[in-house]
Amino acid sequence: MLATEADRRSPEIIAGVEALATSGEKDPERIERLRVEAHGLKGAAQVVGQDHLADLAARIETYLAASIKSGRIKPGSAATVVAAASAFNEGAHAAAEGVGEPSSVRESLTALDASPRG
Repeated sequence: MLATEADRRSPEIIAGVEALATSGEKDPERIERLRVEAHGLKGAAQVVGQDHLADLAARIETYLAASIKSGRIKPGSAATVVAAASAFNEGAHAAAEGVGEPSSVRESLTALDASPRG
């Protein structure tokens, strides 16, 4: 279930963040829709007891929530969010396969903490 949700939601977040960062346009509504996708990932991870992944999704959601007011995604920060959404997907698939959590999950947790908001 988690891997399916990750396959559905992560690409949406990645594409949206990349598009907003490269366009430089102000679009708080789109950022809110991306935040909702991250919130869905968080919930899916919590349901199956994947605490690190839930935390990662929560940090993506927090970053996006902080960006709503400005309506913009900064290009430098966008790469961090894109990497985090990819790491979530990798982690969800690792969990589904019963293998260890990829190092990209912990790396993205740290990177999001250091990333400037909105």
